[in-house]
Amino acid sequence: MDFVLLMAAFGMFFLVSTAEQRVERERRRVSETTPSGHGHQLSHYELAYLSGGPRRTVNTALAVLATAGAVRVSRGSQVTPVHGARPSPEPVEQAVLDALAARPGGYRASELRRELETHPALASLAGSLEARGLMVREEAFGTAWRRRAGVKIAVGVAVGYVVLLFVLAGLKVAGEGMPFFGALLISGAAVVSGLLALRRHRRRLRSVITREGRDVLRAARDYHPRGVRDHSTLAFSVGIPVALYGLQDAGDQTLSDELSIGDPGADSAGSCGTHSGGDGGATFGTDSYGGLDFGGGSSCGGSSGCGGGSSCGGGSSCGGGSSGGSSCGSSS
Repeated sequence: MDFVLLMAAFGMFFLVSTAEQRVERERRRVSETTPSGHGHQLSHYELAYLSGGPRRTVNTALAVLATAGAVRVSRGSQVTPVHGARPSPEPVEQAVLDALAARPGGYRASELRRELETHPALASLAGSLEARGLMVREEAFGTAWRRRAGVKIAVGVAVGYVVLLFVLAGLKVAGEGMPFFGALLISGAAVVSGLLALRRHRRRLRSVITREGRDVLRAARDYHPRGVRDHSTLAFSVGIPVALYGLQDAGDQTLSDELSIGDPGADSAGSCGTHSGGDGGATFGTDSYGGLDFGGGSSCGGSSGCGGGSSCGGGSSCGGGSSGGSSCGSSS
């Protein structure tokens, strides 16, 4: 009897493993679409969204606005508007200014990030990146989500089998030899593996950056290496460094520290969203944001625009053209 239970446990493990692999294959198929080869001109806010999602984008706007003198960041990460600051032509910057104006006393930076994460200005950035093939549209993962439901079923079956093993042991029908303990161990491993896979897939099937998106980010970081700062405009001196590398590269350590308070990802450095090592479709939004050194070639967004002139709210990057002049909400 115990040997039969052991063989069935192997079957449970195989069932869960197969269901997991079916989801992963579909995820890779969608996210690893061959790059179009087209040039991409991205503003620093589009680069910020591609690099780290809504949080990185809001952080970039806060760093630019604070440096421009349009907002004040005081002790405790409290952000307040500066009287007399002009409106900004940049939708993300204006969203920050509007939110601050609507709330006397301002926001803590962490509260402001949560308040704006679903703002239409940020949704527009996501839509633009999806339209260019740099991020995967959520509906493209429909088949993968359905296959994920199969993993849930497989895990449920495995859980039921573990319960059955305990019932049989309680009835003294089984459980007297090593094969039984092997069956318990293997089926338990199947449950744990399946639960971890469900959590992993829930993260990886949202906000996925395509191979082409990773190439554009890599190209932008090659063209704007960390620690090399172009002071011609605020977009270049502050916007692009924060967009690509996080708040730690804002150029003002005090500002960086204050804005990072309450940020669970400590949006400061290094590892590109949940960008997990070029595993075929990096995502952002759950781990740390920053700049992962993805492999792959560089399309660099075409032949021109790298380093082109722009005022504070605009910005050109490698793969990024100017989004137009901006006073950055500042009176300066």
